[in-house]
Amino acid sequence: MDMSAIDVGTLIGLVGIFFKSLQDKAHAAEQLGRMKQQIKSLETRASAVDQKLGEIDDKLARLIASMTRLETLLNQNQNQNNHVLQTPQPLR
Repeated sequence: MDMSAIDVGTLIGLVGIFFKSLQDKAHAAEQLGRMKQQIKSLETRASAVDQKLGEIDDKLARLIASMTRLETLLNQNQNQNNHVLQTPQPLR
């Protein structure tokens, strides 16, 4: 079988392309695996952040409710005693 230099070069080139495509596929699979792991990590962190925000929202609602009760009590005392309560001025 008589092979010319072009045929040998072509075969070497095809084998090189084949191995390069295998390397590219392996690299892409590795990157995909990393990205999936990062997505799982971010979803876990987002879940934790959502939970914390829910806790903060509950605490804020309780603070608002207690402030409303306190204002109501102060207004009742003010109306009974006819004293004017003033908020202290901020320190500078």
